[in-house]
Amino acid sequence: MKKFKRLLAGIMAFTLCLAFVGCGEEASTDDASSVKEETVTVISTDDIEDIPDGAETELLYMGVDDLNPSSTQEKSTALNLFEDKGGTISWSRVTVSNKFTKLAAAVTSGKDVPDLFKYELGMTFPYQVIQGFYQPINDVVDFDNALWSGVKDNADQYMLGDDYYVAPINYSASSFVFYNRDFITDAGLDDPLDLYYAGEWTIDTMEEMMSEWCMGAATDETRYGINGYYAMHLVQKTGETMVVRNDDGTYSSNIDSAKIASVQERISDWYKNGYVLSDWIGSAREAFSLNVLFYPMGAWAATAQGNLAPKDDENWGVVPIPDDATYEGDKPITTADLEAYMWVKGSEKKEAVKVFYECYRIAAIDPDYQQNTKDKWLANNENWTEEDYDVMMAVSDPDENIMLFDPAFGLSALMGDDYGSFRSGSGLALWLYNCCKEPDQVDNVVYTWTQIKEAYSSVVDGEIDTINSELEEFLKAS
Repeated sequence: MKKFKRLLAGIMAFTLCLAFVGCGEEASTDDASSVKEETVTVISTDDIEDIPDGAETELLYMGVDDLNPSSTQEKSTALNLFEDKGGTISWSRVTVSNKFTKLAAAVTSGKDVPDLFKYELGMTFPYQVIQGFYQPINDVVDFDNALWSGVKDNADQYMLGDDYYVAPINYSASSFVFYNRDFITDAGLDDPLDLYYAGEWTIDTMEEMMSEWCMGAATDETRYGINGYYAMHLVQKTGETMVVRNDDGTYSSNIDSAKIASVQERISDWYKNGYVLSDWIGSAREAFSLNVLFYPMGAWAATAQGNLAPKDDENWGVVPIPDDATYEGDKPITTADLEAYMWVKGSEKKEAVKVFYECYRIAAIDPDYQQNTKDKWLANNENWTEEDYDVMMAVSDPDENIMLFDPAFGLSALMGDDYGSFRSGSGLALWLYNCCKEPDQVDNVVYTWTQIKEAYSSVVDGEIDTINSELEEFLKAS
């Protein structure tokens, strides 16, 4: 492949800053990284009013992780702001596997009802809204206000009737492609970052590089092209999702999409060609130790957020998920994680919730706070460069990218609950994306996409029919 000269890093520099909460097939279990830079005192903005006198100031947050810092963590800019405005946060601790049952029990019983619960792609919307877990946010968020106007288009997809239910705080790419530059150099391959700058970083290019890498293995050496969290991202780079939301707010299956089929068949071929390392690998370092060329995963798996940043003798690179040549949209696709907090039904602390939302939103978009977060990230990730950071940030800019979310995950417990009734560790929606890239853990079979469609199209249709019917009844009752 032709070598491309790297363009100036400044072209890609973009300082949209966000917390790296990258998601993968599993989340990091230890979010407490060593902090090398002291907390920067944040001066509050006058654009956010204090919690009014007489209003309740303490919010109960139900979640797996505490929003308050541990003894080894820094307090976030957003929490600093909220406390400066008179608020505090207490924590109702839950686990990954019991969080939804705990929330349901609290809302149903009316006891210890939390005020806030983190938005999740799986089940939050519309399923849990229709089930009565959350209340509209119209009274606490004004999407015509400059603070929120930049995310209004995204918030519109979380409306039922005239009511908004999700206030997008921030976005992040749910997976990046990490790679070992020493592997790239030794194999005589183009640096993916050079290809990215030149507009040549595509799924076809990635496949060619995996082929060259694997074919170049010595007799006593085993090489792999890829491991990690990528199937959903490669499918969505075509602009397609398994389920689509219609203009009238109902849902339809898109499982018969020819573009989805093409990517799934390609991934299946990668497995047959020996490019895929099927085992779960929990860090970039471990993947590279097993001679994996490309390791797509959330940022936690290769940064200080998960205590997994490169060491002094490690030479790693990072690029976004490669583009698909069949996509013809005006903006590139980013399979996104959304940071948002649901207002739980039964909470009456409107004033404090409003201030919480505003503090967390402004901490994400104010340039001074963005730079503050960037400086701290670079201080904690000494072997990642500012250029690397800017590359990761650039794909999380909603003005420059389409931040894509598949509604399939939010239709039902069967579709979206990874600890529900479909498979251990995977709801049906996630499994549909991943089913062709490695042997199924239950049946030990590598399925073709044709087999998957034949077996599950009617199941998806049934879940859609149910949610559309429930949606109609919900709107009638509203």
